[in-house]
Amino acid sequence: MDFRINIGDKLDLKKIEKRLSVDPDREVPVYITQVLDETAEGDILVAMPVSEGRVIPLNVDDEYDTTFYTKSGLLNCRTLVRGRYKKDALFLLALQQLTDLKKIQRREYFRLSCRNPLTYRILDDKEREEVEHGWPSTAKVEDDAWKNGIMLDLSGGGIRFVSASREEPNSMIQVRFEYILEDDPRVMYAYANLLRSERNENNTGIYDQRIKFFRMDRNLREELIRYIFETQRKLRSKESGMQ
Repeated sequence: MDFRINIGDKLDLKKIEKRLSVDPDREVPVYITQVLDETAEGDILVAMPVSEGRVIPLNVDDEYDTTFYTKSGLLNCRTLVRGRYKKDALFLLALQQLTDLKKIQRREYFRLSCRNPLTYRILDDKEREEVEHGWPSTAKVEDDAWKNGIMLDLSGGGIRFVSASREEPNSMIQVRFEYILEDDPRVMYAYANLLRSERNENNTGIYDQRIKFFRMDRNLREELIRYIFETQRKLRSKESGMQ
């Protein structure tokens, strides 16, 4: 098993159909499961997927497009079901890795639709200069400097949100919002450039704001991306009835 994959990591399995008679427009189900161990042969031992309380017995010798949710990011490869086992009350699959693991690219542009509260504030010229030059900030931030907004979508590159104020495009702002990663509540602070601030077409009392993160720390961005995909995975699991 590759060193980047750890016990407890979640993964998605999407069957690779080889039959010519399969309808190309048919929606292929995605099974969600978890890494449990490694076999003596080096295969990846995972839990058999479950849907609505029922075990889904994937067939031996079927191949799957497989995506692992790891601390190193999203890793993708092709796997083969080499065996099915039962240990106590657990139903298990042994997956053989057929291709090299590849890190999914451009994942920072994947957008998570949401409706989460956030707060933001506009930087003055002095603080903006400090941030742009990477200098320590000398700003004293008062509580009333923060404005309320609702986040509509989130990516590793930026945020779209709405608020009651029209802001000046090209302003620099700081955003603050809460999130939960691996059951751990966290608060993110990030600087961003305001790209657009336009009156909402459906509600003239609010404004659509689009921002792009400014020089976000690489580790912080990776954490944000992990949160986005973890949340998306949970939503898909809930919608499909899988745990």
